[in-house]
Amino acid sequence: MASHDPRNKEVVSYIDGQFVHQYEPAIPLFDAGLLHGKLVWSSPRLIRGHLFRLQDHLEKIRRAAQLNYFPVIPDDGVFIEAIKATLQRNNMFDGAHVRIVMTAGNQITASMDLAAIIDWAGEASSPRIIIMPEYRDNVYSDTGISLITSSFKRPGPDMVDQISHDNNQNASSRALAEAKRAGKTSSLMYDNEGFLAEAPASHAAIVKDGRLRTPFVRCCPPGVTRKVILELCKTHQIPAEEADMTAAEVRDADELFLMGTMSGPVSVTELDDLPVGSGRIGPVSQHLSALYRQALLDPGQGYDMGLSA
Repeated sequence: MASHDPRNKEVVSYIDGQFVHQYEPAIPLFDAGLLHGKLVWSSPRLIRGHLFRLQDHLEKIRRAAQLNYFPVIPDDGVFIEAIKATLQRNNMFDGAHVRIVMTAGNQITASMDLAAIIDWAGEASSPRIIIMPEYRDNVYSDTGISLITSSFKRPGPDMVDQISHDNNQNASSRALAEAKRAGKTSSLMYDNEGFLAEAPASHAAIVKDGRLRTPFVRCCPPGVTRKVILELCKTHQIPAEEADMTAAEVRDADELFLMGTMSGPVSVTELDDLPVGSGRIGPVSQHLSALYRQALLDPGQGYDMGLSA
């Protein structure tokens, strides 16, 4: 994990049009996200006044809200206005991770029934929008990381729809804690059929004989970074596909890397105390890392927030 940036002690977050510091009480007791997990989110990076792939992140939030039957879902302009106000208030221009959160709103009683998400006049509650910016650098080492195979499984879509990016992250949190207790950076999680799903906070991909393979998104949300990497492969003629992969196929990979918002592709050089491939960062991983860094700096890939440096 990256070191904590002391600037964040002064950063304020946005909640329902108000700005609060990170430990100020601000969420009502009867918020649907607090009571029953009706909370969805995504987190673009702020780079030189642009939010990288903001529209993809907003679509991710919208899709998750629809899957969780949120009564009211605001349009993109509502989110963008809140984000811009928050970044301006904090004088942020670069090097920030912006968590965009939406809960279904207030409930009139502590019930899981969606009919409880109303006000005392019986009208549907307005969703609660929260913008939480942080100064953050890459969360992983750029010299390669070590993983374990987790004993925790990712539930399949027959149990809970994994395309929803919400705060149901207990299994992933336990898998990460398991890795940390083993002295490793993170872990790989498999589904109940024995196929690779993802890492606790990142998607994963292998490279074998120059071809990239990444799992289908049956058991995890379709990530924005994963989407960018697959686009880069297509543009630059790097063979790539979605595929089911067993632990044996992952173990036999020439290269293995994770993909996340704050890291891009990050190479895994050790898995279960054994080297991955040569035990060094491989050529395809290096190439994709360079392409991803270029994409981050491309204004056409970001949403101009109209900020001043």
